[in-house]
Amino acid sequence: MTRDFIDDVMDQWRAQRPDLDPAPMGVLTRMTRIARRVTLHLEESLRKFGLQPAEFEVLCALRRAGPPYELTLREVGNWMLATGSTMTSRIDRLVDSGLIDRRQNPANRRTALLRLTRKGLRLVDKAIAADLATERALIAGLGKADQRALADLLRRLCRSMGESADAPH
Repeated sequence: MTRDFIDDVMDQWRAQRPDLDPAPMGVLTRMTRIARRVTLHLEESLRKFGLQPAEFEVLCALRRAGPPYELTLREVGNWMLATGSTMTSRIDRLVDSGLIDRRQNPANRRTALLRLTRKGLRLVDKAIAADLATERALIAGLGKADQRALADLLRRLCRSMGESADAPH
C-alpha cells in the first residue's frame, strides 16, 4: 500500500486522540480533495467556453432533457441540488448570454420554463465533449475495471447518504 499525507494526518490523530477512530477521514478527506481538483480542472476546461461550472450544469440538464431541451426552473434546481433563489443569478446570466430562454409556464403560471437556445445547444455540445475529455484524463490512472469498481462503491456510498436511485434530489 502506498501512503499519502492523509495517512500521516490520521496517524497524528491516532497519536493525539487514541480514543477516536479517524478512519472516515481516509475516505471523505480524499473525496473532498478529489472533488476540489476535479472542480479546478472543470473550471479551467470551461473557461474557454465562457462558462462557470454551475452554468454548465444548467445547460447540461437542459441538453439531457432532449428536444425541445426544456425544463422547469425547479427541475433544473433539483438536478443541481439548488434552490430557486440560488439559481436566479445563474439563469439571468445564461439568459443575458443568449444561451437559454426563460418564459412563464403556461401549465403553472407560478413557475418558469427554461429552454436551450440554438446558441446554447451548440455551446453545451462543444463544452460537454471537452469536459468528458478532461474527466477521462483525470481518471486515466485507474484501469477500466477499477473505474467500474470505484463507480459502484461511490454509488453505494451516495445511496447510504440518502441519495435516491430514481431522483436527482
